[in-house]
Amino acid sequence: MKVSEALLYCSNSLKEVSDSYALESLLIMSYVLNTSKEDVYRKEEEVLDKTQISFLSEIIQKRKQRYPLPYILKNREFMGLNFYIDEGVLIPRQETETLVEIALEQAKDNSVFLDIGSGSGVIAISILYFKESISSVAVDVLDKAIEITRMNAIKHGVINRLNIFKADFKELKFNDHFDFILSNPPYVKTGNLKNLPYEPHIALDGGENGFKFYPKLIEKSYVMLKKGGFVIFEIDPEILDAVLKEMEKFFTNIEVFKDLGGFERFVFGVKYEGRF
Repeated sequence: MKVSEALLYCSNSLKEVSDSYALESLLIMSYVLNTSKEDVYRKEEEVLDKTQISFLSEIIQKRKQRYPLPYILKNREFMGLNFYIDEGVLIPRQETETLVEIALEQAKDNSVFLDIGSGSGVIAISILYFKESISSVAVDVLDKAIEITRMNAIKHGVINRLNIFKADFKELKFNDHFDFILSNPPYVKTGNLKNLPYEPHIALDGGENGFKFYPKLIEKSYVMLKKGGFVIFEIDPEILDAVLKEMEKFFTNIEVFKDLGGFERFVFGVKYEGRF
């Protein structure tokens, strides 16, 4: 089987699985051939060996069962950077890049920020990568998340500016410590988890209406922020009104930002000094 034939086989196999079957086919072939996406087309006349054909077949069978491609490839691109991804952490979504972009626009030099629920570390690491003057603390309740965040921080050369540890954010004691706080907390409705069978439900389950974590997250973030500090939270657009109601108790200059799809996905606020 030539590489060109393998690409066609991938595309035909994945049409019912993914709308991005052409791109997925290219990524899979790049993985099988251990080469760049660009080089796949340069190798179209090359013939796969038996090991490569077997490996390709195994990947296709997994993907046809809707097993997530990033878990297969052990990789996800985010903010133009390649991150190691594996089972046990949430797969980063492209819309979350907007959260990073907002933070980069707002962050001042020498800031220290907190990433609550770091997962694979893509949020904190991307910010540190593109803004070299600041540092961060990243926390998560999952051992796997801590391990993968550390791996990615080393990979992208920011480990010396990132303190990573396992913790429940509700137990943190950083009073008046951070210049800004970010979080993409669990906000999937419990009833919808059946549609996401492979990702860790602890990183997704936001309770019956997806709002479960926000009241405590908002209040705790207020306590941990310095004067004039800001927060950015990712949300489900369906709970925007409920989140805003909680935000107004603690924050001022509240803004709502849309994701790449035009959905109201992020809330921003500045610490309101008159709250306590």
